[in-house]
Amino acid sequence: MELNVFRFFPNLERDERKELVAKLTEASEWNMNFGMLLGCSVLIAALGLLGNAPAVIIGAMLVAPLMTPLIGAGLALVQGNLQLFRTACRTMLLGTALCLLLGFLVEVLTPSIDMAPELVARGAPNILDLFIAFFAGVAAAYAVARPNLSGALPGVAIAVALVPPLSACAIALGAGQWAVAEGAAILYVTNLVAIVLGSALVFYGHGLHASRLSSAGGHRFLTRAVISLVCFLLLLAAPLGYRLEAQRRSSVFQPLAHPLPKGTHEALVSRLVAEPGIDCILASRAAVDRPVDVAIYLSSSGPVKQTLIEELQQIVQQKMGKDLVTAIIPLQGAKVIRSTEK
Repeated sequence: MELNVFRFFPNLERDERKELVAKLTEASEWNMNFGMLLGCSVLIAALGLLGNAPAVIIGAMLVAPLMTPLIGAGLALVQGNLQLFRTACRTMLLGTALCLLLGFLVEVLTPSIDMAPELVARGAPNILDLFIAFFAGVAAAYAVARPNLSGALPGVAIAVALVPPLSACAIALGAGQWAVAEGAAILYVTNLVAIVLGSALVFYGHGLHASRLSSAGGHRFLTRAVISLVCFLLLLAAPLGYRLEAQRRSSVFQPLAHPLPKGTHEALVSRLVAEPGIDCILASRAAVDRPVDVAIYLSSSGPVKQTLIEELQQIVQQKMGKDLVTAIIPLQGAKVIRSTEK
Protein backbone atom coordinates (compact mmCIF):
# COMPACT_ATOMS: atom_id res chain seq x y z
CA MET A 1 0.00 0.00 0.00
CA GLU A 2 1.39 3.39 -1.00
CA LEU A 3 2.09 6.08 1.53
CA ASN A 4 -0.68 8.69 1.55
CA VAL A 5 1.76 11.49 0.73
CA PHE A 6 2.35 9.98 -2.72
CA ARG A 7 -1.25 10.49 -3.79
CA PHE A 8 -0.29 14.06 -4.66
CA PHE A 9 2.30 12.89 -7.21
CA PRO A 10 1.19 13.07 -10.89
CA ASN A 11 0.63 9.64 -12.41
CA LEU A 12 2.88 8.52 -15.27
CA GLU A 13 1.31 6.78 -18.23
CA ARG A 14 2.77 3.51 -19.49
CA ASP A 15 4.48 5.19 -22.46
CA GLU A 16 5.91 7.89 -20.18
CA ARG A 17 7.35 5.25 -17.85
CA LYS A 18 8.95 3.36 -20.72
CA GLU A 19 10.43 6.59 -22.09
CA LEU A 20 11.77 7.55 -18.66
CA VAL A 21 13.46 4.18 -18.16
CA ALA A 22 14.96 4.24 -21.66
CA LYS A 23 16.22 7.83 -21.20
CA LEU A 24 17.92 7.17 -17.87
CA THR A 25 19.36 3.84 -19.04
CA GLU A 26 21.01 5.53 -22.01
CA ALA A 27 22.18 8.54 -19.98
CA SER A 28 23.70 6.30 -17.27
CA GLU A 29 26.07 4.54 -19.66
CA TRP A 30 29.76 5.40 -19.86
CA ASN A 31 30.72 6.60 -23.34
CA MET A 32 32.95 9.09 -25.09
CA ASN A 33 30.53 11.98 -24.69
CA PHE A 34 30.14 11.36 -20.95
CA GLY A 35 33.91 11.08 -20.44
CA MET A 36 34.65 14.23 -22.45
CA LEU A 37 32.12 16.39 -20.58
CA LEU A 38 33.25 15.03 -17.23
CA GLY A 39 36.94 15.55 -18.03
CA CYS A 40 36.35 19.16 -19.06
CA SER A 41 34.23 19.72 -15.96
CA VAL A 42 36.98 18.41 -13.68
CA LEU A 43 39.64 20.60 -15.28
CA ILE A 44 37.39 23.67 -15.05
CA ALA A 45 36.54 22.92 -11.42
CA ALA A 46 40.15 22.22 -10.40
CA LEU A 47 41.44 25.43 -11.97
CA GLY A 48 38.55 27.38 -10.48
CA LEU A 49 39.28 25.99 -7.02
CA LEU A 50 42.97 26.82 -7.25
CA GLY A 51 42.18 30.29 -8.59
CA ASN A 52 39.50 30.85 -5.93
CA ALA A 53 36.96 31.68 -8.65
CA PRO A 54 33.35 30.85 -7.61
CA ALA A 55 31.92 31.69 -11.06
CA VAL A 56 34.28 29.20 -12.73
CA ILE A 57 33.34 26.50 -10.21
CA ILE A 58 29.64 27.07 -10.92
CA GLY A 59 30.37 26.65 -14.63
CA ALA A 60 32.01 23.31 -13.90
CA MET A 61 28.89 22.16 -12.03
CA LEU A 62 26.75 22.89 -15.09
CA VAL A 63 29.03 20.93 -17.42
CA ALA A 64 29.34 17.85 -15.19
CA PRO A 65 27.08 14.90 -16.22
CA LEU A 66 27.46 12.96 -12.94
CA MET A 67 23.93 13.63 -11.71
CA THR A 68 22.30 11.44 -14.38
CA PRO A 69 23.74 8.03 -13.38
CA LEU A 70 22.83 8.78 -9.76
CA ILE A 71 19.22 9.35 -10.75
CA GLY A 72 19.42 6.17 -12.83
CA ALA A 73 20.62 4.27 -9.77
CA GLY A 74 17.64 5.61 -7.82
CA LEU A 75 15.28 4.34 -10.51
CA ALA A 76 17.06 0.97 -10.53
CA LEU A 77 16.53 0.64 -6.78
CA VAL A 78 12.81 1.21 -7.08
CA GLN A 79 12.44 -1.16 -10.02
CA GLY A 80 14.83 -3.80 -8.74
CA ASN A 81 16.65 -3.36 -12.06
CA LEU A 82 20.04 -4.99 -11.49
CA GLN A 83 21.35 -4.25 -14.97
CA LEU A 84 20.63 -0.52 -14.74
CA PHE A 85 22.07 -0.37 -11.23
CA ARG A 86 25.31 -2.05 -12.38
CA THR A 87 25.54 0.30 -15.37
CA ALA A 88 25.07 3.38 -13.19
CA CYS A 89 27.59 2.16 -10.59
CA ARG A 90 30.17 1.37 -13.28
CA THR A 91 29.76 4.86 -14.74
CA MET A 92 30.13 6.45 -11.31
CA LEU A 93 33.25 4.43 -10.51
CA LEU A 94 34.90 5.31 -13.82
CA GLY A 95 33.86 8.95 -13.42
CA THR A 96 35.23 9.09 -9.89
CA ALA A 97 38.55 7.61 -11.00
CA LEU A 98 38.80 10.11 -13.88
CA CYS A 99 38.06 13.04 -11.57
CA LEU A 100 40.71 11.97 -9.07
CA LEU A 101 43.31 11.42 -11.78
CA LEU A 102 42.78 14.75 -13.52
CA GLY A 103 42.53 16.67 -10.24
CA PHE A 104 45.80 15.13 -9.07
CA LEU A 105 47.51 16.02 -12.36
CA VAL A 106 46.36 19.64 -12.04
CA GLU A 107 47.91 19.79 -8.56
CA VAL A 108 51.18 18.25 -9.81
CA LEU A 109 51.40 20.75 -12.65
CA THR A 110 50.68 23.74 -10.36
CA PRO A 111 52.73 22.98 -7.22
CA SER A 112 53.38 26.61 -6.31
CA ILE A 113 49.70 27.53 -5.85
CA ASP A 114 48.48 27.63 -2.24
CA MET A 115 45.22 26.20 -0.93
CA ALA A 116 42.55 28.79 -1.78
CA PRO A 117 39.51 29.42 0.45
CA GLU A 118 37.12 27.94 -2.15
CA LEU A 119 39.15 24.73 -2.11
CA VAL A 120 39.44 24.57 1.66
CA ALA A 121 35.67 25.13 2.03
CA ARG A 122 35.02 21.79 0.28
CA GLY A 123 36.87 20.08 3.11
CA ALA A 124 34.42 21.25 5.78
CA PRO A 125 31.11 19.42 5.19
CA ASN A 126 28.40 19.17 7.83
CA ILE A 127 24.91 17.72 8.29
CA LEU A 128 23.36 20.53 6.24
CA ASP A 129 25.14 19.22 3.13
CA LEU A 130 23.41 15.86 3.61
CA PHE A 131 19.95 17.44 3.53
CA ILE A 132 20.90 19.63 0.57
CA ALA A 133 21.97 16.56 -1.42
CA PHE A 134 18.83 14.61 -0.48
CA PHE A 135 16.42 17.33 -1.57
CA ALA A 136 18.51 17.95 -4.69
CA GLY A 137 18.01 14.28 -5.57
CA VAL A 138 14.27 14.70 -5.01
CA ALA A 139 14.16 17.79 -7.24
CA ALA A 140 16.30 16.23 -9.98
CA ALA A 141 14.25 13.02 -10.16
CA TYR A 142 10.98 14.95 -10.22
CA ALA A 143 12.28 17.21 -13.01
CA VAL A 144 13.44 14.19 -15.03
CA ALA A 145 10.10 12.44 -14.58
CA ARG A 146 8.21 15.54 -15.78
CA PRO A 147 9.65 16.60 -19.20
CA ASN A 148 8.20 20.11 -18.92
CA LEU A 149 10.38 20.71 -15.83
CA SER A 150 13.73 19.81 -17.42
CA GLY A 151 14.79 23.46 -17.20
CA ALA A 152 15.19 23.04 -13.44
CA LEU A 153 18.06 20.57 -13.79
CA PRO A 154 20.84 23.19 -14.14
CA GLY A 155 19.71 24.75 -10.86
CA VAL A 156 19.81 21.35 -9.18
CA ALA A 157 23.34 20.78 -10.50
CA ILE A 158 24.45 24.04 -8.91
CA ALA A 159 22.69 23.33 -5.61
CA VAL A 160 24.53 20.07 -5.01
CA ALA A 161 28.12 19.97 -6.22
CA LEU A 162 29.62 16.63 -7.26
CA VAL A 163 32.74 17.46 -9.27
CA PRO A 164 34.12 20.32 -7.08
CA PRO A 165 34.46 18.25 -3.87
CA LEU A 166 36.00 15.36 -5.79
CA SER A 167 38.43 17.73 -7.53
CA ALA A 168 39.22 19.32 -4.15
CA CYS A 169 39.91 15.87 -2.70
CA ALA A 170 42.38 15.05 -5.50
CA ILE A 171 44.16 18.42 -5.21
CA ALA A 172 44.39 18.14 -1.43
CA LEU A 173 45.81 14.61 -1.71
CA GLY A 174 48.44 15.87 -4.13
CA ALA A 175 49.31 18.72 -1.76
CA GLY A 176 49.43 16.45 1.29
CA GLN A 177 46.54 18.25 2.99
CA TRP A 178 44.90 15.17 4.49
CA ALA A 179 42.22 16.97 6.53
CA VAL A 180 40.88 18.82 3.48
CA ALA A 181 41.02 15.63 1.38
CA GLU A 182 39.11 13.68 4.03
CA GLY A 183 36.39 16.31 4.35
CA ALA A 184 35.98 16.63 0.57
CA ALA A 185 35.73 12.84 0.19
CA ILE A 186 33.05 12.68 2.90
CA LEU A 187 31.12 15.46 1.14
CA TYR A 188 31.31 13.62 -2.19
CA VAL A 189 30.15 10.28 -0.77
CA THR A 190 27.37 12.00 1.18
CA ASN A 191 26.12 13.65 -2.00
CA LEU A 192 26.15 10.33 -3.88
CA VAL A 193 24.14 8.37 -1.33
CA ALA A 194 21.66 11.15 -0.52
CA ILE A 195 20.91 11.87 -4.20
CA VAL A 196 20.29 8.18 -4.96
CA LEU A 197 17.89 7.81 -2.02
CA GLY A 198 16.12 11.11 -2.76
CA SER A 199 15.56 10.18 -6.41
CA ALA A 200 14.42 6.65 -5.45
CA LEU A 201 11.77 8.15 -3.16
CA VAL A 202 10.39 10.28 -6.01
CA PHE A 203 10.28 7.38 -8.47
CA TYR A 204 8.48 5.29 -5.89
CA GLY A 205 5.93 8.05 -5.58
CA HIS A 206 5.44 8.00 -9.35
CA GLY A 207 4.40 4.36 -9.15
CA LEU A 208 7.54 2.76 -10.60
CA HIS A 209 7.38 -0.10 -8.11
CA ALA A 210 9.33 -3.32 -8.28
CA SER A 211 6.19 -5.41 -7.71
CA ARG A 212 5.26 -5.79 -11.34
CA LEU A 213 8.56 -4.94 -12.95
CA SER A 214 11.00 -7.39 -11.39
CA SER A 215 11.45 -10.91 -10.12
CA ALA A 216 11.81 -12.14 -6.54
CA GLY A 217 15.55 -11.58 -6.90
CA GLY A 218 14.85 -7.97 -7.77
CA HIS A 219 12.73 -7.60 -4.63
CA ARG A 220 15.57 -8.88 -2.43
CA PHE A 221 18.06 -6.63 -4.18
CA LEU A 222 15.78 -3.61 -3.70
CA THR A 223 15.27 -4.26 0.00
CA ARG A 224 18.93 -4.96 0.79
CA ALA A 225 20.28 -2.07 -1.26
CA VAL A 226 17.88 0.50 0.22
CA ILE A 227 18.51 -0.70 3.79
CA SER A 228 22.27 -0.60 3.21
CA LEU A 229 22.18 2.92 1.78
CA VAL A 230 19.94 4.22 4.56
CA CYS A 231 22.21 2.71 7.22
CA PHE A 232 25.27 4.16 5.50
CA LEU A 233 23.62 7.59 5.36
CA LEU A 234 22.83 7.38 9.08
CA LEU A 235 26.46 6.51 9.77
CA LEU A 236 27.53 9.58 7.81
CA ALA A 237 25.02 11.75 9.66
CA ALA A 238 26.79 11.27 13.00
CA PRO A 239 30.21 12.74 12.03
CA LEU A 240 28.54 15.39 9.86
CA GLY A 241 26.39 16.49 12.77
CA TYR A 242 29.44 16.61 15.01
CA ARG A 243 31.27 18.71 12.43
CA LEU A 244 28.41 21.21 12.34
CA GLU A 245 28.48 21.59 16.12
CA ALA A 246 32.29 21.85 16.13
CA GLN A 247 32.17 24.54 13.45
CA ARG A 248 29.57 26.44 15.42
CA ARG A 249 31.60 26.32 18.62
CA SER A 250 34.89 27.18 16.93
CA SER A 251 33.59 29.98 14.71
CA VAL A 252 36.27 32.58 14.18
CA PHE A 253 33.72 35.29 14.94
CA GLN A 254 33.72 34.22 18.58
CA PRO A 255 36.37 35.70 20.91
CA LEU A 256 39.86 34.62 19.90
CA ALA A 257 40.73 31.40 21.70
CA HIS A 258 43.78 30.75 19.52
CA PRO A 259 45.37 34.11 18.65
CA LEU A 260 48.27 34.25 16.22
CA PRO A 261 51.78 34.89 17.55
CA LYS A 262 52.44 38.61 18.02
CA GLY A 263 55.11 38.71 15.29
CA THR A 264 52.79 37.13 12.72
CA HIS A 265 49.93 39.48 13.58
CA GLU A 266 52.19 42.53 13.32
CA ALA A 267 53.55 41.38 9.95
CA LEU A 268 50.01 40.98 8.58
CA VAL A 269 48.94 44.40 9.85
CA SER A 270 52.09 46.02 8.42
CA ARG A 271 51.35 44.55 5.00
CA LEU A 272 47.71 45.68 5.09
CA VAL A 273 48.63 49.26 6.02
CA ALA A 274 49.70 49.82 2.40
CA GLU A 275 46.31 48.63 1.11
CA PRO A 276 43.65 51.39 1.29
CA GLY A 277 40.17 50.18 2.17
CA ILE A 278 41.35 46.83 3.55
CA ASP A 279 41.78 45.92 7.21
CA CYS A 280 42.01 42.74 9.27
CA ILE A 281 38.87 41.81 11.22
CA LEU A 282 40.10 38.63 12.87
CA ALA A 283 43.14 36.39 12.51
CA SER A 284 43.42 33.22 14.55
CA ARG A 285 44.55 29.64 14.62
CA ALA A 286 41.55 27.47 13.84
CA ALA A 287 40.31 24.67 16.08
CA VAL A 288 41.53 21.12 15.59
CA ASP A 289 38.30 20.02 13.88
CA ARG A 290 38.57 22.62 11.12
CA PRO A 291 40.34 21.87 7.80
CA VAL A 292 42.40 25.08 7.95
CA ASP A 293 45.17 25.98 10.37
CA VAL A 294 44.89 29.77 10.19
CA ALA A 295 41.80 31.82 9.32
CA ILE A 296 42.13 35.50 8.40
CA TYR A 297 39.02 37.60 7.75
CA LEU A 298 39.45 40.91 5.96
CA SER A 299 37.20 43.95 5.81
CA SER A 300 37.29 45.47 2.33
CA SER A 301 35.46 48.19 0.44
CA GLY A 302 35.89 46.25 -2.82
CA PRO A 303 37.34 43.04 -4.29
CA VAL A 304 40.63 41.84 -2.80
CA LYS A 305 43.36 41.04 -5.30
CA GLN A 306 44.53 37.44 -5.52
CA THR A 307 48.15 38.65 -5.26
CA LEU A 308 47.44 40.17 -1.84
CA ILE A 309 45.80 36.95 -0.65
CA GLU A 310 48.88 34.99 -1.73
CA GLU A 311 51.21 37.45 0.02
CA LEU A 312 49.29 37.13 3.31
CA GLN A 313 49.42 33.33 3.04
CA GLN A 314 53.17 33.52 2.48
CA ILE A 315 53.62 35.75 5.54
CA VAL A 316 51.84 33.19 7.74
CA GLN A 317 53.86 30.32 6.29
CA GLN A 318 57.15 32.18 6.74
CA LYS A 319 56.36 33.08 10.34
CA MET A 320 54.60 29.90 11.49
CA GLY A 321 55.51 27.06 9.13
CA LYS A 322 55.19 26.13 5.46
CA ASP A 323 52.79 23.24 6.10
CA LEU A 324 50.01 25.43 7.48
CA VAL A 325 46.78 25.78 5.50
CA THR A 326 45.79 29.46 5.55
CA ALA A 327 42.35 30.68 4.49
CA ILE A 328 41.99 34.37 3.58
CA ILE A 329 38.30 35.35 3.53
CA PRO A 330 37.44 38.85 2.25
CA LEU A 331 34.16 40.34 3.53
CA GLN A 332 33.04 43.44 1.65
CA GLY A 333 31.40 46.02 3.84
CA ALA A 334 32.12 44.24 7.15
CA LYS A 335 32.82 46.34 10.20
CA VAL A 336 36.27 46.20 11.74
CA ILE A 337 36.36 44.76 15.25
CA ARG A 338 39.76 45.50 16.67
CA SER A 339 41.22 43.18 19.25
CA THR A 340 44.21 43.84 21.50
CA GLU A 341 47.11 41.45 20.90
CA LYS A 342 49.17 40.63 23.95
